[in-house]
Amino acid sequence: MKVGMIGLGGMGRPVAECILRAGFPLVVADLRQEPVAALTAAGASSAASPARVAELSDVVIASLPSNAASEEVALGPDGVLAGASQGDVYIDTSTISPEVIRRVAERAADSGIGVLDAPVSGGIRQRRDGDLTVMVGGEAADFERAEPVLRAFGSTVVHVGGIGAGATVKLVNNLIMACNAAAAIEGVLLGVKAGLDPRIIHEVVSVSTGGSRIFDNVVGRMLDTPSAPKPGTVAAQGLHTVSKDVRLAMDLAQSNGVPVPMGAAAAQIWLAAEARGLSRHEIWSLAEVLEELTGVRVAQR
Repeated sequence: MKVGMIGLGGMGRPVAECILRAGFPLVVADLRQEPVAALTAAGASSAASPARVAELSDVVIASLPSNAASEEVALGPDGVLAGASQGDVYIDTSTISPEVIRRVAERAADSGIGVLDAPVSGGIRQRRDGDLTVMVGGEAADFERAEPVLRAFGSTVVHVGGIGAGATVKLVNNLIMACNAAAAIEGVLLGVKAGLDPRIIHEVVSVSTGGSRIFDNVVGRMLDTPSAPKPGTVAAQGLHTVSKDVRLAMDLAQSNGVPVPMGAAAAQIWLAAEARGLSRHEIWSLAEVLEELTGVRVAQR
């Protein structure tokens, strides 16, 4: 099975590396030459456009930053559907609105092309080791055809429902994560303002009922690691990605008539951090906004 990968950013590049290690022939494309060159040196081939990637592949995967990018790569004049053939499967692993992938699937169905929305969840280690969680929406037959490829980078691969279900689960997950992260930072700053050592807070809460995976990650890194990426590098998880995902989740809630008061409050904090110029910093830079409100400083700069 020949695989194509479009988008070689913080998630797409390690996914592509996992696919190569699994032994699949791989063709890649990205707007930036550096990750393309690195992957071709590792054994992949390259293509100049999404359409050309699709022409050379049986399964095409995209990892992209926004709704607009996903629509352009799939539906544009030189997009995936322009080059794909009947029986091919297109997989979008991006965190996008369910409506976007449903539009793509509707167009693809006219040409007999299968479409899956398969957003992923996991940190740097999980990306590197092929240990991601993959939540897949789409037709069962398309899922079965693409599953061997999905398992090249996902240790937990779950078919969650029809097209758009994967995107929906991912937005629910990321809304919960964003609320938890904001609450974790808020709680630590409250404790520091009241005279506690932040490392003691981290030690105690991590093994108590307030603990969570996001608490351990965000608070632990906040205490030890500067939020600004080193020159020439990018954040492992930029704050702008969380802010974008929260906005998409709020749109989903509005379209379904569901009140999400905790999500709405968290959304304002993440937007405030973006407005402060922290978009490209790590997500624990959110602490800087709350530090200004509380008058204490905890986060590494």
